[in-house]
Amino acid sequence: MQRDWWIPIVQWTLWGIAMSIVMGWVARSRMKSRPDQPGADLRHSVSTLILGLIGLVFFAGIAVISNTIGKNSTTSVWTTLLFLFFALMSMAMVADYFMARHRLTQDGFEYAKLLGRRGEVRWADVRGVEYVTAMKWFKVKTKQGNTVRLSAMLMGLPAFAQQVLLHVSAEQIPEPTRSILVETANGNPPSIWN
Repeated sequence: MQRDWWIPIVQWTLWGIAMSIVMGWVARSRMKSRPDQPGADLRHSVSTLILGLIGLVFFAGIAVISNTIGKNSTTSVWTTLLFLFFALMSMAMVADYFMARHRLTQDGFEYAKLLGRRGEVRWADVRGVEYVTAMKWFKVKTKQGNTVRLSAMLMGLPAFAQQVLLHVSAEQIPEPTRSILVETANGNPPSIWN
């Protein structure tokens, strides 16, 4: 039985519309402030938690179902490992929602990494700031050799960008990162879609 030619077009169009709606929601949610969030905090929005939980339940569920009631000839250890890998990546999103707590201070910012390591970066110790488009994060390098990455999905990025532009010298911020920081400081953070 041959499928109609238009079915894949409709499927991909619906997928594109759904992804545009979800990514638009995520982008808008990072511009809002949470009622429990002081102005100097950089934190993930609730949309990060929701997407992480949906991905975790979905991929872990597929891994279980494909090895129990849905087991067939295509089920292998590799497909199960692939589903578990995606579930683990979703779990990392959930963990980052709870662990990534950054706070702007008078002379720098405090940070917390995914695995719980905490520290502080003083603006005077910043050796360079770079925006990594492929990973969607700001990378702050210090003179001590530390690197702190701040996701473009964080709420509070305009305040962070304003502080970077105010306290970090222009020689330490190459283009196009400087332009991205100026846009972010003006309330237009980098796109998380492309």
